[in-house]
Amino acid sequence: MSGTQSYSRFSDEKYKNWLKTTESLYILRSRIQGFIEKETESYHSSLRNKPQLNRQTCALKCERVNKHLCRLCERWKKEIIANHNGNDNRMYWDNCQPHLWPTDKWEVAKAHMPRGQTKHRKFDQFDIAAILNFMNFCKHFKNIPGQCVRNVITVRNSVMHSPDFKVSNEDMKKHHGTLLQLAETLQPHVPEMKDLEKEITQFYNILDRNFNQAPCEVDGQQEDLQTVKDRQNVLNREQQAMKDRIEDFISRLEGNRDENVNEKTQDMKSLLEFLDQNKDLLENLGPEVDKLKEMQAKVDQHEEQISHLTGRVDHLEKVTHDPVFPGNPLKYKNHLYEYCQAKKWPEDKFPVFTEDQEAQGYRGKVTVNGQRFIGERVFNEKKAAHQEVAFIALKQLKLQKESTDEPSSSAMHSEASSSSSSGITFFGKVTVDLSREVASDRCSTKEEATEAAYKLLWESFCISAPIEDQTYKSVMMEYFNTNGFPKPIEDFKDVTTICKLKLVGPFTFCDKDGSTKKKQAEQQAAKVALQHLSGILNCPPISDTEKNFKGVLKERLETLGLKNPVYDTDNKTEVSEEPMSIDISSDLITSTVSISEAEERDHSESKSISTSGQKSVFVSVLPDPPDSSSPASLRKKPRIDCPEINELLNVYNLKPPQVNVENIKYDHNFKCTVTVNLENYTCVNKQQGYDSKREATRKAYLLFGRAMEILDPSSDEKMCIALVKQHFSQRSLPLPQEEVEESEKSFYCSLKNITYDVKYYGQGSSEDQAKLRTLQKALHLLSPLFGYPSLPGADSAEEVQNQLRSILNRAGQREPVIDLKSEERASIQLSFCDYTLKCTCQSNKKAAKKHLSERILGLLGVKTEADNAPLRNSVDEWFKKQNLPQPVFEDTEEALGAKATFSAPLTCCSPGWEDSWEAAKSKLLQELKLRFRFLDDKNN
Repeated sequence: MSGTQSYSRFSDEKYKNWLKTTESLYILRSRIQGFIEKETESYHSSLRNKPQLNRQTCALKCERVNKHLCRLCERWKKEIIANHNGNDNRMYWDNCQPHLWPTDKWEVAKAHMPRGQTKHRKFDQFDIAAILNFMNFCKHFKNIPGQCVRNVITVRNSVMHSPDFKVSNEDMKKHHGTLLQLAETLQPHVPEMKDLEKEITQFYNILDRNFNQAPCEVDGQQEDLQTVKDRQNVLNREQQAMKDRIEDFISRLEGNRDENVNEKTQDMKSLLEFLDQNKDLLENLGPEVDKLKEMQAKVDQHEEQISHLTGRVDHLEKVTHDPVFPGNPLKYKNHLYEYCQAKKWPEDKFPVFTEDQEAQGYRGKVTVNGQRFIGERVFNEKKAAHQEVAFIALKQLKLQKESTDEPSSSAMHSEASSSSSSGITFFGKVTVDLSREVASDRCSTKEEATEAAYKLLWESFCISAPIEDQTYKSVMMEYFNTNGFPKPIEDFKDVTTICKLKLVGPFTFCDKDGSTKKKQAEQQAAKVALQHLSGILNCPPISDTEKNFKGVLKERLETLGLKNPVYDTDNKTEVSEEPMSIDISSDLITSTVSISEAEERDHSESKSISTSGQKSVFVSVLPDPPDSSSPASLRKKPRIDCPEINELLNVYNLKPPQVNVENIKYDHNFKCTVTVNLENYTCVNKQQGYDSKREATRKAYLLFGRAMEILDPSSDEKMCIALVKQHFSQRSLPLPQEEVEESEKSFYCSLKNITYDVKYYGQGSSEDQAKLRTLQKALHLLSPLFGYPSLPGADSAEEVQNQLRSILNRAGQREPVIDLKSEERASIQLSFCDYTLKCTCQSNKKAAKKHLSERILGLLGVKTEADNAPLRNSVDEWFKKQNLPQPVFEDTEEALGAKATFSAPLTCCSPGWEDSWEAAKSKLLQELKLRFRFLDDKNN
């Protein structure tokens, strides 16, 4: 084998960059070994010394966390969870043997590491990813900035998952800087970090110097001993990097870390092809390559089994598709219960599910209305067995004669007539007892974490976006207060870095449309609840074809281990068509009004109604039920018809059931300006005396400048006189006249003959709110200027206006002038249900799936940063945060094609506030067009 064959790969600069970055991570790992060993021991000791653990050892030899643990191991588990920074559900307990927690520090550390660490017992066996994840997730390392650690984890994942072992020059520079940033952060704790850059640069130079020319001779001369050693050292490091890459690859496949097996199979083939082209590596990595080939054989066998199973599932779906409730597979138990309710059977006739355990699993059984049904198939899970037998029971009950259960046509007619004549409209109400939470990412401050958590909550409830000067927390608190929901409980997991919001208690949602039937009213209430809780309950947007909203809601709550919803109905009674004769006291009836007039009067418990040819009737009229699905400002807004948007959707072929328009609406914003005209005003600063004339003058200008908003709180106090005078000069206004008085060695300064117009600005979602906020701002800033260091606020704009008017009048100044202006912003909410995007314009399937990820994020309006994780990870993370099912990526029949199917809400708003609805609508159309360009395969 010639040197050229062995080392031809080094002619590729990008391959050398990959090797340089990989070695940099290895050097970092070797230099933090002593620090990690010491801190791991310290962390372990802090746990062992806790009173509840008290240096005890496990007597039962507990081996698996997911099995029953003894009391001691359960305590250890709770302590480890309490010291974990991330989501508890992401802890890989399979790494650990619980009975070793009291005696082995690494068994505790492994709980904070990625999966695949089960057999590792000492530092040398953990790769850099395991060590960095330990530092990132364990609270013991709270003094190390987590973002620096996570940035290096991203570098490691990028190079270790590179399918072609290549890193561009630009990326290598970024990776190098990221490693040095972490080294600088660690240096106070790890003195070994001092010369890290020097060692990394030395390896770079050796690699470049020894692999830029023929490997065996240099200018016809035999290589010296040092050169041979340097070259061999590089080759050894390269071999170790390849070993780590193969082990990581095998670990990810065995652990099923990635759902996309096809993509991993392609990466495996690329890896084997690379090794085939570099025989020296293939020979030196014999055992690792054998493992890789064994894994490839398993994957090929697995894919064959999956293909066979998919065919069977497709056949079964065709056979067992629900003919009664299409589009809702695996919900037959709920359907069966509701079928019994519809038949008004007594509760002892309702379904009772059991199962027989057989050698291969469970066979479902159900007894309903005295009849017994047995499943045809055996399932691994009881739930699946129950669903199948429920389907069988439903099918058989529909086929049977139901004459005894069906009411006669005359009875039905009588019931319908009764309903019609009674004029009763039912308004459904459903109460959901929640116990859910959302958590922010790790943040730098408590306030930032709080706002991030409330933003997640806002996205889950899909309500109007905050306006200027509003926070997500204030929007959500207003929403919860308006609808009478229990307020979220704030819980800070790591004092300041992560905020959890817990939703605990009853949440009631109401249907505002009403129905003539009580059951339909309940269905409509369930629909409202699902529309606003889909994010919280981790279920996809409901489809327009859905009919059984109660069943969907019940199933989702059962899946999450929550209580069943509780339904109630209010009713509104209208006038009977039959003449009625009721004696009514004359003092109660002062006039006769029409039905429509009676309904238009709010807050009245009774109305006097008169119709032509009939006597007046005293009828109790209940007010319309509140709509608990949205804030008060949005409740009574009708759905807006917009032909232009409908036309745009048609042009892009976005039609039901894949794409549905949930709502088109516009929001009001009101801007308020409060103008105060000061004329020949004297600013007297006698709140306290000062030691010098200069200081007294400066304090007077400071007081005046801040009240007029010429100065802000960050302005340099020493510059306040110059800044105020400059402000007046630029506007060609006469400067204030300074007058300093001395009293008992204290100096006071007044500014006289001030003529100045100051404007205060504010806004809100209503006229009253905008006016109140602006007046409160003006009062707060002006009161110290007029001798009132602080004034109690008021709750109404009128009261605050009176306060402001009083202090101005007392100073001989005119009343404030108030100006209001309204603005509009348009928004639309679409729901994409099992919508499929295809890509056939890329050079390979992996690139096609990356392109699909970019298009999905663009369509949903998700912004990504250049240094973020891979786009596919960004897609998965976004859908996870929204509590939505992950998109399904698949290959297409085209050789280089791929497709992605997803369900998600799409919310799009006009970018800013406009003067009219027409202008806002026009801007919304422009925004939609920008989003919809991502639907086109070749336009991105």
